[in-house]
Amino acid sequence: MESYTPIDLLSIVKKTMKAAEYCFFVTRGEGGESHVRLMQPYEPEQDLTVWFGASPRSRKVKELAISNKVSLAFINPQSQGYATLYGTAEVITNIKLKRQYWRAYWSDIFPGGPDNPDYILIKVTPYKIELMDFAQQALPQPYGLKPAVLIRDSEVWKLVPGEE
Repeated sequence: MESYTPIDLLSIVKKTMKAAEYCFFVTRGEGGESHVRLMQPYEPEQDLTVWFGASPRSRKVKELAISNKVSLAFINPQSQGYATLYGTAEVITNIKLKRQYWRAYWSDIFPGGPDNPDYILIKVTPYKIELMDFAQQALPQPYGLKPAVLIRDSEVWKLVPGEE
């Protein structure tokens, strides 16, 4: 891997996230079994917070009550890159935020729009990122056998020693 700083790697992560229209959203259910579903996130915020629309009756929301630890997996096929974010999720019912994070074509799923109580938000705040990007040479040696790893320490992202 070239001599990438955490800022360089975060830039690659953001490009990967923006290139992916969908991501895999992984929760842990009863008995520790992982449940994976394809979801459409909103564009990540500057700090990489990711927002999703959902129903409070969904399996994923029920599983967040068991464990709020989730994983999000994004792929950028153009660069042969991926980013996996590990984070904590919380259910948000704030009407102002629900209106902010609303897609008009969801009206068929959530009649009444963002004011529908069956529409809620899931906010994911990442604390760890694993990434590889072959086009950017963002992968530790030996070539492509393990990802680069970033950990959030307060508000600062740090490259995990031994992973660079």
